[in-house]
Amino acid sequence: MTPQFFVLMTAILLVGLVILSYWQDRRSTRAAPPSGKIISTSQGDVHVVTRGEPGEDKLPVVLLHGSFTNALDMDLDLASALSKDRLVLAPDRPGHGFSPRQAESHRLDRQVAAMREAVKVEGAERYVIAGQSYGAATALAWALAYPEEVAGLVLIAPVSHPWPYGIRWYIRVSLNPRYGWLFRRTFMALYARYGVRRGIARALKGCRAAPYYFSRTRAALSFRAEEFKANAEDIGRLYEQLVPLAKRYPEIDVPVEVVAGTHDLTVILPIHGRKLAEEVADGHLEVIDHGGHALHHSHTESCLDAFTRVDERLDILARSPLESAFRAITAVFPQRDDKKQETSSRP
Repeated sequence: MTPQFFVLMTAILLVGLVILSYWQDRRSTRAAPPSGKIISTSQGDVHVVTRGEPGEDKLPVVLLHGSFTNALDMDLDLASALSKDRLVLAPDRPGHGFSPRQAESHRLDRQVAAMREAVKVEGAERYVIAGQSYGAATALAWALAYPEEVAGLVLIAPVSHPWPYGIRWYIRVSLNPRYGWLFRRTFMALYARYGVRRGIARALKGCRAAPYYFSRTRAALSFRAEEFKANAEDIGRLYEQLVPLAKRYPEIDVPVEVVAGTHDLTVILPIHGRKLAEEVADGHLEVIDHGGHALHHSHTESCLDAFTRVDERLDILARSPLESAFRAITAVFPQRDDKKQETSSRP
């Protein structure tokens, strides 16, 4: 085999992979229409999945997804349960799912500004924010930027602090200005076609959603070349933003529930979740023994319990001193519950 022939075959292979990449991106985008509504904001369009109706005594919830996912990841297990008695809004962060990428969208404040406008259009003026992984960092930035609107936080496997280790190799390669484009259009195109399903199956092993996660969340969208670049930019530029952001966590004075796993190898518990719960004024940490990174799928009930605790703490904060005193006095006396007695007496 001559060198010229080898170069020619390599060039043909690369061109073929690039064509495959564009075809796959187009196919993934057109596979199904957006699940929610495209809302125009001053920061660009934002796709929002809306579930449920405004509740009488429960605030709306805004769900923020992590890296290499979209709003349907948060919609899959959490939104279906939460929307039974309240309004639930799950936006695609800018550059992900069906929210177009705008200039400087790697900045947390730009993402927050766009999504805040979108949820206000949907009728949420004051709300609880929940974020998973990278979404938790976005939620923290949101709470600091608009404290009068954020009533509470539920942070699941949160990334919150600068970390002592680097970023994964494929993030670094993807961001390289010389060959990042080619990497995304060749290597990642092959992975998207032949490896991503197995990767998701390993990550969600044992989760109820594992068999249908890929199709239900349209995970292929995250491996389109431009969206993969957006994910890489988000991760690659996060550390520099967390350095000043982490210094302000003591300013957050709303109820904060942190749910984190001992076996999370993506976001290490002592560096992020444990430290965060200690630094916020009203924080509580729920540690899931042997829990991994996708706790909202593997331990959904524990995550839903965190929302219940936030609701209860908000209820206590909303009571007048007289009401609190009355409840404390009446709690001393036993309450007769005929309905409960009748139910418990059934065989």
